[in-house]
Amino acid sequence: MMLAKYWQVTKTSWENGFVYRLNFLMWRVRSVIRLLTVYFLWAAIFQRTDGFLSYDKAAMMTYILGTGVLATIVFSTRSIDVGTEIAEGDLSNYLLKPVNYFAYWFSRDLADKLLNILFVIGEIGLIIFFLRPPLIMPTASGLIAMFLLVSILALVLYFIFSFLVSAFTFWYPEHNGWPIRFFVFVLLEFLAGGLFPLDILPPVVFSLLRLLPPAYFMYYPLQVFLGRLSFWEGVGVVSGLIFWIFLLAIVLNLVWRRGIKVYEAYGR
Repeated sequence: MMLAKYWQVTKTSWENGFVYRLNFLMWRVRSVIRLLTVYFLWAAIFQRTDGFLSYDKAAMMTYILGTGVLATIVFSTRSIDVGTEIAEGDLSNYLLKPVNYFAYWFSRDLADKLLNILFVIGEIGLIIFFLRPPLIMPTASGLIAMFLLVSILALVLYFIFSFLVSAFTFWYPEHNGWPIRFFVFVLLEFLAGGLFPLDILPPVVFSLLRLLPPAYFMYYPLQVFLGRLSFWEGVGVVSGLIFWIFLLAIVLNLVWRRGIKVYEAYGR
């Protein structure tokens, strides 16, 4: 019965995605422009060289196109509106209802991700058809399974991370808490390896960034996809994801409880 309730939320959110077509279309256009910008930058670099550090052209092009897919799986979200609901007092609508607020937004996120995945498959397909980049495709079923597992865990980790950032709106309701969120997410694509693989950075910088949660959003899943990690290194990535999921979930729970205590339902 409880699962049916959230399944209905997912269905309704899916249908709403087709109502606000222009907003969705502009999001997809932005994503394609961002992907093509990074793609052509690296294509220009590989016109002058056969390899860049430990990456050949096929590995780099696969990595860059892979960021487009992972950005859709991991970063596409409706829970970005949580900050707005807190700031405008709409959170009060849920506090007295038999609804788990986190499960509600996760259900909405799933619908948004599924809709975006449908489009990104077509977008990446057209890019491959017209640009004909050299690509590396895994054939081992174990590697594909590991990539899917890591991507799903990355999706969960990002949801918790995004919710945690939004939760700070309890203390900074002005502008829907956007200044903090904007600052965090401007840095996020770089920290996640969305512009280039993190391991091309200086060793000292990479040794720090590879330990942080954003590295698990894109960098590590794509390293698994490219087959650049051993089985036990892959297990280490899964363990790291589980560690960060549990740690950030605990932190989110504490922050949320404190936030509810200071919540004053502005605008209500």
